[in-house]
Amino acid sequence: MKKFLIIGASGFIGSNILNLLPIKIDLTIVTSKKKKIIEIIKKKKFARITIKNYNFISFKNKDIIQAIDVIINCTGAYPKKNNIKKLIFLNYKLPKLLFDLSVSKKPKQFININTLLKNRKSTYVKYKYKLSDYFKSKLENTKVIDLFIGHLYGDVRNKKEFIYSMVIKILKKEKKLNFTKGQQKRDFIHIQDFRKLFKKILKIKTNKRYSKFDISSFKNYSIKSVILLIKKITLSNIDINFGYFKYRKGEDFSIKGDIKTLSRFNWNPKIKLSSGIKLLLKEIKIELLKQKKIKI
Repeated sequence: MKKFLIIGASGFIGSNILNLLPIKIDLTIVTSKKKKIIEIIKKKKFARITIKNYNFISFKNKDIIQAIDVIINCTGAYPKKNNIKKLIFLNYKLPKLLFDLSVSKKPKQFININTLLKNRKSTYVKYKYKLSDYFKSKLENTKVIDLFIGHLYGDVRNKKEFIYSMVIKILKKEKKLNFTKGQQKRDFIHIQDFRKLFKKILKIKTNKRYSKFDISSFKNYSIKSVILLIKKITLSNIDINFGYFKYRKGEDFSIKGDIKTLSRFNWNPKIKLSSGIKLLLKEIKIELLKQKKIKI
């Protein structure tokens, strides 16, 4: 029975990946949010499961970690006030330590969740890429599969996601929304497309020490055009003020995945942005109706 370890499974991407894992595995989950993990996996019947906190990733557990077949790193933190130390710890130091402890004569896979964002002036991007640079500098039996993921949307559980929050504001009939000029271009991929591709990635066999894959729709749209598309689909007459806010430090203005990185897979994204927004809108309306927060 294969041994898996996943860290960061309480977050949006991590929880989706956790539910995609095969059940006939010996699974170790490393988390700081045990109660949330228990809720996420309550319908999954893994053959064997162990839940540990971050202290598990230490030299005293090196032999246990080296026996793992597949390690999945989904840890990450975005910049917030006074959280730089936490950001560096989760985006770089902790997964780096996990990788170092995993290295042994036994070949294994280390699947790393990364970002398509590229501007290293962003602290978040800086340490995500610093970790990838470290992986590429190592020639070990721990083979790294580095996944550079575009903007994921389409899951109603992700309340902080941009398209979800935009739809919510419109459905709750807010009178006016303020934004930047909206010239930033993003590569949006629906969660259903991501799930289908990740199942293929779990089956990958490679001899390369380091492999990079872009996971996206391979099309990019300006934030402004996406907002106007949501407004059109929802038939809203909301007043939108573009240019009210200044751009953030380290803002990326053109993000688009490279489809050539996925040439070995028989996969293409199926859900167009407009269709994905309509699917999400339908699910949100059902959710809000159950909560009696809107009338249709």
